[in-house]
Amino acid sequence: MEKEELKLKIIEVMERTKLACLATIKDSKPWVRYMMFQHDQDLNCYAACFAGSRKVEQIKKNNDVHFTMGGDAANHNLTYINVEAKAQVCDDLKIKEKYWSQGLSHFFSGPQDPNYVVLVISPQVIEYMGPSSPDPQVYTVT
Repeated sequence: MEKEELKLKIIEVMERTKLACLATIKDSKPWVRYMMFQHDQDLNCYAACFAGSRKVEQIKKNNDVHFTMGGDAANHNLTYINVEAKAQVCDDLKIKEKYWSQGLSHFFSGPQDPNYVVLVISPQVIEYMGPSSPDPQVYTVT
């Protein structure tokens, strides 16, 4: 599969599935939690979170993260991605406004809320797992 075709398949997974399992490092061990992601066409992902959360503290200490998203057990769709990435905590108002959604108003007063930050997650390596192949197709972000 060509690189551009693989990228489009990865984007399909990101568009179909917003829920991901994000792993950070806590005391030299992985710590995983569910998060809702948005993405751009460069495969970067964005997730809202509280500025004082454990994940923010963990990312500030070690910005290596990993996430998995995709799959649908109910429909036997096992297409998913594993992503090795770097994360940063962003409190830039333009980014906060761009990735604001009305659902966040349950947690924050608005994009200007100082407790609201956006995790910017930049993939380095993405493994795409298709339903009929036991081996991943590897996409390296350049």
